[in-house]
Amino acid sequence: MTNVPEETAAVVRLRPASFTSAALDGLTASVRELADAVRELAARSPRDPDALLTAEQVGELLSLPPRTLKDQAAAGVLPHRRFGKHYRFSREDIAEIVRLTGRAPRRRGGLRVA
Repeated sequence: MTNVPEETAAVVRLRPASFTSAALDGLTASVRELADAVRELAARSPRDPDALLTAEQVGELLSLPPRTLKDQAAAGVLPHRRFGKHYRFSREDIAEIVRLTGRAPRRRGGLRVA
């Protein structure tokens, strides 16, 4: 196994009798795919902690549609910065969004934090 941390390699080397070779191969491939996706996302993330993120970037981080973020920001429900027609979110805004949604009751029809 190349480019795999030793801790991960040790776990993958454990082969309980109930695992088939095909199942382990699939699991290994999935873990590699996930690791590649995390590396790609980290490479595209802004390095500057004060950088403002777009609704698209925040949507990718939170697994939400950018349109939902923009609609909720326009309604004054989500913290944001606005430059003309462009919505931007600071890291503090994102933390507040996560905090707000963590305590809000879940409802159908999208993100509800009010």
